Amino acid sequence: MNQGHMKQGIMTVPEEIKDIETLCLTGNEYISLPEIDSAGAIRNLNVLHLGHRGLLEFCGSKTAPLIAPFLTINDSAADMGSLLSWDYRLDWIPSFSMAAAEGVAMEGEIFAPPGFKGFCYRLKLSNKSGIKIRAGVGWRGCWKSFNYIVFNRREVGGRHDITYDRWTGSLVLEAAAGPPLAALALAAEPDAGWHFDQEEGSYMASHEIELKPGATCEVKLYVAANLEGDGAGTTAVDLRRHGAAALKELTGKWLESRRVEHDSENLGSLLNRNLFFSYFFAAARSLDSEELVPVTSRSPRYYVSAAFWSRDTLLWSFPAVMMADRDTARELLLTVFRRHIGNAGDHAHYINGSVLYPGFELDQLAAYFLALEHYLGQGGDSTVLDEEEIQKGLYILTDRAFEKFDPESGLYSTFLDPSDDPVHFPYLTYNNALLQCAFNFLARLQNEDRWQHKSDFAILARELQQAVYENCMVKGPFGMMFAWAVDGRGKFSLYDNPPGSLQLLVHYGFCSISDTVFNNTVRWIRSSNNRHFHQGCSFEEAGSAHAENPWPLAACNDLLACNAGAVDFLSRAEMDSGFFCETVNPDTGKVSTGAAFASGAGFLAYALKNRAAESKCSGDEPVEE
Repeated sequence: MNQGHMKQGIMTVPEEIKDIETLCLTGNEYISLPEIDSAGAIRNLNVLHLGHRGLLEFCGSKTAPLIAPFLTINDSAADMGSLLSWDYRLDWIPSFSMAAAEGVAMEGEIFAPPGFKGFCYRLKLSNKSGIKIRAGVGWRGCWKSFNYIVFNRREVGGRHDITYDRWTGSLVLEAAAGPPLAALALAAEPDAGWHFDQEEGSYMASHEIELKPGATCEVKLYVAANLEGDGAGTTAVDLRRHGAAALKELTGKWLESRRVEHDSENLGSLLNRNLFFSYFFAAARSLDSEELVPVTSRSPRYYVSAAFWSRDTLLWSFPAVMMADRDTARELLLTVFRRHIGNAGDHAHYINGSVLYPGFELDQLAAYFLALEHYLGQGGDSTVLDEEEIQKGLYILTDRAFEKFDPESGLYSTFLDPSDDPVHFPYLTYNNALLQCAFNFLARLQNEDRWQHKSDFAILARELQQAVYENCMVKGPFGMMFAWAVDGRGKFSLYDNPPGSLQLLVHYGFCSISDTVFNNTVRWIRSSNNRHFHQGCSFEEAGSAHAENPWPLAACNDLLACNAGAVDFLSRAEMDSGFFCETVNPDTGKVSTGAAFASGAGFLAYALKNRAAESKCSGDEPVEE
């Protein structure tokens, strides 16, 4: 018996972030802007390319960003970094204001209209003084590198051409290694002459303006992406034909129609910001095929970006997609069943479905069943069950699950745990509970004649639930509780892991909130008996052997398990500039590992909405020691 610790095999753990910086981000299905600094500079942007199995990134240099606004007043440069005050309009549009400097006030915003391969950067100047002022305003930038990203950046060699295309009135940045790989087009309004240096990779568009007292003016930058320069230029023309005002209105209406109301303004903003973050950064439209592509995160700041985990997509980001757009959720579900089913259960995939990081994980296999159940249970189109990829996929998934069955214990084994680390004992309670819930779902489909199989899943579900209670229920400090893992022959370990917590057994339907064994387990998780639970610090929450500091995912688990403390934790923790991250510093609440964790952001949005809308708590009382 092992009650105090877990023996670990070879682990791939994240490095702690030392230099924390406040950054904004935004984007849409086609283009993501993961690093917008306090001066309004866009350091890099990326698009997803399914054919190349990763992200393609246009990047500035260490000292010069890809795109940055500038302002001069009577030939004197304004210090943008110290003057701008930032906010998010509709929880997704980064917007700033600058109080009058030498009589000139400025506003700015960056919006990426859904459905368009680009974005707009709008600046507005106002003369607050009583005299005429001469201003220079525009954008300058530097294209230093073109990178390929799966987990890490790799610079792509070849040609990096900067040209001005008179036909489309845009500056074109085209990357090619043989044939073109991707291109950007930058077009300014009113028309401004672009000055650029191909050798240095630098460029600038400047508007010289005379502002009378009380006058205002606007300048806009349209940035479009496509597979090569001509397509990027014509896409920029399309953006300009729609115009910034119409694109801004379209973006606002899209966001407004999907925002979730919450009793708390603070938590409502947190919910919606992470809902949109997950929607746009945990999936993308590929630039080459325009197909939907689920990923862990489109931000290279996330240490395993631009890859596919079925757990991340189907258990964490998928419920948020359902909240935002059911049609997209249906497409996402079918895409995953079609593209990734052949390697279902393997640790991590490239975005085309081939194996990136081998290692079987039972919870990732169960995730396919549970996502389908969630889709149908939340009012999704039931005809999805008639789709060939779903019907075939269910057979593939069940066959793969049966391969992991141990007839002696009645349990199903895994090679890696929910944080993708080797297990000491092969039978995890959480994993088997998820599979039991999946079997219950399949039993309902069989009972309703919506799916046929030679096995009776109602019987299999009952047998598996019984096996869990017989093998995984052990004596703990608060009474009988669930072990984290067992060997099926009497040995067990006590532990919990936020990305696959025993606190979620009620949420997924394995047991009830009144189950004494479950409640004793939760008490253990949130007590000093669990050496990975942080107590006596500003941000009390559970960590794990994979990443020791408190996990915001654990706070989400608390919300879904009806525990006290989660709301306070989430309302105070800054995380990654308000966006979800893997862990936070226990004293400051700021990101410590896993910045820009887009798939997890979906689970946060879902947990906040689920807690607010339909609490499973008996009498809404928290379960806590």
